[in-house]
Amino acid sequence: MIEKLQKLGLSKKESEIYLALAKKQATSANEIAKETSTNRTVCYNILQQLSEKGIISYSKKENKRLFSITNPESLLVNIKEKEELAREVIKDLEFIKKNKTSNREVEVFEGKNGLKQIFNEIRNCKELYVLNATGLIFENLEFSAKHIISDINKSKKVRVIGTQSMKDTQLAKLSKSQIKYLPKEAENYATTFIFDGKVIIQTLKDKPFLVKITEDSIYDGYKKDFEVLWGKL
Repeated sequence: MIEKLQKLGLSKKESEIYLALAKKQATSANEIAKETSTNRTVCYNILQQLSEKGIISYSKKENKRLFSITNPESLLVNIKEKEELAREVIKDLEFIKKNKTSNREVEVFEGKNGLKQIFNEIRNCKELYVLNATGLIFENLEFSAKHIISDINKSKKVRVIGTQSMKDTQLAKLSKSQIKYLPKEAENYATTFIFDGKVIIQTLKDKPFLVKITEDSIYDGYKKDFEVLWGKL
């Protein structure tokens, strides 16, 4: 739970104090400081920070402040505000990108954050073709993979050509997608995504590494190759 709270933006100490409060009724700063082995002054400062974030509140009893958590859904407030701000920035950046003179672009993404960026783009595409899917995304994005896959599965035209090993992963459960499988001898770790004028080549075997190519003729070529292979499987 501490790790999950940190992923939501709380520091380790904020997470410890918030979780300690969640397990108790209205409690004093002294009691929480003892419970979490925190210096009293530090504890009080952190309680003030959590209060400013709107995720804890306090009441007064006999001139003593007693702290407790607010509705747990208040953890979403700051995230929603950041999401709205991010959407505004994205809109501005998309406008800037559309006004570039060239429609050819090659970008390289590495690590889990790069993987998240690419899959957030894929989850919003109109149609998607995947060649050599492995299902390894679930090992790399343990918290967000199932939500991304759920979004992809909702309403898009999705066709997947997977490896035999993909059959043993959650990716094989894409109920609204058409899935075919490569023979065992074609097993490898290089996955290709073809969507919305883009081609992404990805490997997740060690550290995630992805190359995104935006170019019409390359996109058209990969899409035609996919259709030929799809027809033969």
